[in-house]
Amino acid sequence: MRASGVLLHITSLPSSEGVGTLGNVDRFIEFLVASGQKYWQILPVTPTDFVNSPYASPSAFAGNTLLIDLDDLAKSGLISDETLSDGKTCKGNDYAFAAEHKETALREAYHNFIKYNPPLDYADFCDSNAYWLDDYALFCALKKHFGGKSWSEWDDETVRMRQSAALERYADMLSDEVDYYVFCQYVFATQWAKFRDKLANNGIKLLGDIPIYVSYDSADVWAHPELFQLTDDRRPSWVAGVPPDYFSADGQLWGNPLYDWKAMKADNYDWWHKRVAKCAELFDVLRIDHFRAFDSYYAIRHGEQTARRGHWEKGVGYEFLKELAQKASPLTIVAEDLGDIPPSVLKLREKCGFPGMKVVQFAFDGNPDNAFLPTNHEQHCVAYLGTHDNDTTLGWWQSLSADEQQRVLATLKLPTDEHIAHQLIVLLANSRAELVIYSMQDIAEDDTTARMNKPGTLGCWKYMAKRGDFCAANAKWLKSVTEQADR
Repeated sequence: MRASGVLLHITSLPSSEGVGTLGNVDRFIEFLVASGQKYWQILPVTPTDFVNSPYASPSAFAGNTLLIDLDDLAKSGLISDETLSDGKTCKGNDYAFAAEHKETALREAYHNFIKYNPPLDYADFCDSNAYWLDDYALFCALKKHFGGKSWSEWDDETVRMRQSAALERYADMLSDEVDYYVFCQYVFATQWAKFRDKLANNGIKLLGDIPIYVSYDSADVWAHPELFQLTDDRRPSWVAGVPPDYFSADGQLWGNPLYDWKAMKADNYDWWHKRVAKCAELFDVLRIDHFRAFDSYYAIRHGEQTARRGHWEKGVGYEFLKELAQKASPLTIVAEDLGDIPPSVLKLREKCGFPGMKVVQFAFDGNPDNAFLPTNHEQHCVAYLGTHDNDTTLGWWQSLSADEQQRVLATLKLPTDEHIAHQLIVLLANSRAELVIYSMQDIAEDDTTARMNKPGTLGCWKYMAKRGDFCAANAKWLKSVTEQADR
């Protein structure tokens, strides 16, 4: 079925809390309905790291508590009106402000919560999520206890190495702090369920996202060191990245610990099945970043300063992905297959039946058969003008030379560059792709100042939509485009 949707991360919703939250979703849902869209794509919703990247998290399972709605806490009587108003005084995107005030509100809510008998579903939540929640909550409590240090630098070797007696001792000593982090995840899950109901009631499917790898400084690696390529003292031995290419002479050194696929196979890939099952609770469709690593992954010895001296290893392959998809059903999986992709990756994706991705900004190399050109899109794919890693369409256009711009116009048979972002949205809407996703920045015709991320740089993830972006005029125009393209 042909359909379309909009890419806008929740943190980018207009908000006075420093970042967009689950309390800011109603107006955007109304915009999606008014404009005839059937999908809302977001970025990962796990907790962010110190540079606020949703692709680096201390947990593959936990929810990002910055997304919690303060108004909901106030309506439940868990925070005061003063705390509510103090957390709503920010102009623009400010993660530091959001983190400070959200923690103040959540700690107040927790202390009020434990004064009374928790609702019946609280125990059910704790029991059904114990497989990840217990380790995560203790990890967070320990991390705070040890001054925010990475778990590999914790001062007590016994708990770093997860000796059972040490785990019991610290769990008892930090029990109140552990319970606080459990409570935070309960609040996130409760609000997320309400959010999903809103989407379902309005006929909107949610397209989520996960990175293939996890951070070294995460509850997952600390709790399950046997599943990763670590040394005897639990330091990374081999880490992830990609080799040098046209864009980077040194390649990209990501630093994530690589999976020990043999160990995972011995456990019937239980961690992965649980991870994707959790995603099925959160989303309708799941995009898996860096899909090619399932076919072959790039391994760099830990300690290297660049990605130059790495090598390729055979990935886990089809049988794993087939079982993963079966157990994840009815969750639909989208394979991020962008970049320097060998034919074996495309064959693996096709064998699995996963749709890949097409990005129009990558289409203008002079090859009329370029698969990213809207006229060449295959039906079974998800197509974009650009992703969260790309510049906005207007920003990309303005970065091109005059000759390059003329080449794009000639290739697309466009007489003028007036409203170039909107022209390209129309072309994208009319492609053969089953699903097309427009960035909110392109609907609003934003320039490069609205770019979400520039890979390899700091200071990203700060884009926040303007309240006027969801106006009736934009909705009417997008609905017209959608109807004419039969989406």
